[in-house]
Amino acid sequence: MPQLYPYRLTEFLHAQVGDGLRSVIYHDREGYEVVFVREDVDDFSEAEIDNIVADLWANSYEQAIREDLRGQGPLNCSLWVFGEAIEMHFVADERHGVAVSLDTETFLAQNSFIRQCLGVAGVE
Repeated sequence: MPQLYPYRLTEFLHAQVGDGLRSVIYHDREGYEVVFVREDVDDFSEAEIDNIVADLWANSYEQAIREDLRGQGPLNCSLWVFGEAIEMHFVADERHGVAVSLDTETFLAQNSFIRQCLGVAGVE
């Protein structure tokens, strides 16, 4: 199983995006740890976080299926774009990864290519 460094990633993200970082969750087969959560988004109940982590586990579990279907090599990250947040799930292997949530505007400011694609596609 690859070694993951959620605290090091959190420090890196703070340096890169500052207050645009919403949360970081590390998960493995044993459970999960909320490594960081910004105060103004800290209103999730334990049950809601449990459900989010169950979804992350399902995403990790499906990693091999997606790799086989697409034939593009290892799947390293899944990305979900929401109105208020962009979530990235860095997958190490089945039920093992780090999920990061950033403010949508912060992420798009860091990556103008995605912003341009959203506009051209008519999504934004």
